[in-house]
Amino acid sequence: MWPFKKTDPVCGMKEIEGKGMLKDGKWFCSDDCLRKYEAHRKKEMDHAHGGCCGH
Repeated sequence: MWPFKKTDPVCGMKEIEGKGMLKDGKWFCSDDCLRKYEAHRKKEMDHAHGGCCGH
C-alpha cells in the first residue's frame, strides 16, 4: 500500500504520524483547525436548510 498522507482541509498541513486528530474521515492538525472546519460546515448546513426562497 502507498504511504499517502492526509491533508488538513483548513490549513493544508500534511499529516504528521501520531499528531493531530481524525474526525469524519478527515485529519486535522489542531483543535483550532477542527473548530474552524466545524463552524464553516455548520454555516453551510444552516444555509442549505434555509434555501434561496425562504421555504
